Amino acid sequence: MGILDFWRFPRQQVTETKAAPSLPAPTTATSTDAAWLWQLIGATLPDTGTLQVTVNEATAMNCTAVRCAVQSIAEAVGQLPLITYKRGKDGSKDRATEHALFNVLRYRSSDVYSAQNLKEQLTRDALLYGNGFALINRSGDFVELWRIPPTAVTVELDEITYAPFYKVRHGDNREVIYQPHEIFHLMGPSLDGLIGASPIQQGKHAIELALILEEHGLALFRNRAAPSGVVTVDPGLKADQLKALKEAWKAAVGGRKNGDIAMVPGGSGFTPFNFTSTDAQYLELRRFAVTEIARLFRVPPHMLFDLERGTWANVGEMGAEFLTYSLRPWLARWENEVAMKLFREDERDTYFAEFLSDDLTRMDIAARADAYSKLISSRVLNPNEARAKENLPPYDGGDEFINPNTTSSTIPDQNTADKPS
Repeated sequence: MGILDFWRFPRQQVTETKAAPSLPAPTTATSTDAAWLWQLIGATLPDTGTLQVTVNEATAMNCTAVRCAVQSIAEAVGQLPLITYKRGKDGSKDRATEHALFNVLRYRSSDVYSAQNLKEQLTRDALLYGNGFALINRSGDFVELWRIPPTAVTVELDEITYAPFYKVRHGDNREVIYQPHEIFHLMGPSLDGLIGASPIQQGKHAIELALILEEHGLALFRNRAAPSGVVTVDPGLKADQLKALKEAWKAAVGGRKNGDIAMVPGGSGFTPFNFTSTDAQYLELRRFAVTEIARLFRVPPHMLFDLERGTWANVGEMGAEFLTYSLRPWLARWENEVAMKLFREDERDTYFAEFLSDDLTRMDIAARADAYSKLISSRVLNPNEARAKENLPPYDGGDEFINPNTTSSTIPDQNTADKPS
């Protein structure tokens, strides 16, 4: 008999073939007294099942550690300027403000998305789903980028050329096939080189642990799931007597009277509960869950505001660590995808896009002044280049590479230049 034949039998026939259980039937007292007792003490029947949460790309953002890790990277990528440069023959680079991509990558990616919005959103998509997609709308030198939801895109390989192509489901349920040069694909870490793997799915259990711990703590404090003790009474008391005793106890020590002396009838007593080692380790488990999520996204724990190991002395080094090991790979993915998809083949040797990440390693004013002084003295920077880094206007004569410590200034003093001799 196949499985389809099994479902053809009426439900009554199937149940009749089962053997009767050998366990004794529950008594009336067992089934009713349990519910009566829970109702008496003002509680609900316990859920005998295990606490479960659903972890996906949307619900994972309800976990504060995941949200903080994702936003730390996505917002950093979004706020950093992506500048289009032109290479000089001597190896120098100048801002290519005349190029069509300069405004697309720096200010306005389309009629809907600013450059910052698009960079942040595509990076967030890649951090959650493993991939961020945008449609490249090109007409001559005109280029704009339109975000595509990751759930609407399927990446497949051509069976003959093994080149990838993209199936995109549009809002009207049309499925359109696009070639690689038509889709901007910000791909996260991948297992097959074709499509990025979702960190949420790969680290599902670590995120689930953090959510379960949060749910446990919420239930603990909302429902007062850990009472301070239990009142023991004479087993001969009737239901109305137990109820009256409960009301008297609540009136004596409940609410704002917590801590007052409670009087109980003879034969009754109060047994306090002691916290176990598991209760004491709850906060340690929550810290561990945050550290696990930091590992998942390769973000230093201090970026998730876990400052247990942070000090005033090493916080600067931690910031540099975030830029080098957490943010730099995502910046490189952006720069490489821009070079491959947005610049024409005949432009790639001349033009390129690069993030300005100096602001993330920006020191305090005293440290910057000392660094500029050394760089100017060693003729690595001239004064106007140093002023430009501080958003200050240039001054005449500031383009010269001289050591102010060994060369006297030739700039006339404005206070004496106009005085008659």
